[in-house]
Amino acid sequence: MKKTLLSIVVAIASTLSASAQNWFSYDVCNHLSVGVEAGSPGIGLSAATTLGSHLQLRGGVTVMPSFKFSNELMADYYYDSSWTYGGYYVDAEAKTGFVNGNLLVDFFPAKNSSFHFTVGAYFGGSKIIEAYNKEDGDLLNYGNIHIGDYRLTPDEKGNINAQIKTNSFKPYVGLGFGRSVSKKKTLSFQVDMGVQLWGKPKLFCNGEQLEVEDVDNMDDDGEFLDVISDLRVYPVISFCLSGKIF
Repeated sequence: MKKTLLSIVVAIASTLSASAQNWFSYDVCNHLSVGVEAGSPGIGLSAATTLGSHLQLRGGVTVMPSFKFSNELMADYYYDSSWTYGGYYVDAEAKTGFVNGNLLVDFFPAKNSSFHFTVGAYFGGSKIIEAYNKEDGDLLNYGNIHIGDYRLTPDEKGNINAQIKTNSFKPYVGLGFGRSVSKKKTLSFQVDMGVQLWGKPKLFCNGEQLEVEDVDNMDDDGEFLDVISDLRVYPVISFCLSGKIF
């Protein structure tokens, strides 16, 4: 009985060994490269391996550096027993910046082609823009701020903190040229173009999601916000320089 079990184990091990050798003989996961990239998703690091002659698997992390810009926004004030639009300007600041991981698969129609289609996803941060009044308590004695089709109400301490958020999981489709894992060279270059499908952006103020309102906005401060809130995709163009480790 023991000899029979031992024979079965040896047979299974031999079969798995032969399958593994056959698997790697087809150029699957037997090459690895690391790279640096830059583009509209930010700057980052990536790693790639082969899944045969027609497929390539990539994964990495990108960071969009934080950029700040300032503006003056008009707040409501209390006049003649009612709230009136405008009358007080608030110094506000907005900043961008986000971090995402990604997992992507490149499909090369031809065995020796550099042209490829790509599918996959970006995942991670959902906040893309944050805005707030620069002076603490600046809105303590004032009312709402109107930006585009949104009405922002300060908290009990006279502050606003507004955030534009997208889905944290963002499917990606695109195309490009080049291979992150070159068959013959140590260094390789790849460029990709596509879109992240991030869904309809949502606006939050002091933790509460806001809905579009029929706001009597007397200026054009909110045009940018109105455009962003209608975008459901994020254009991607990325450049990657990779070096093959083995």
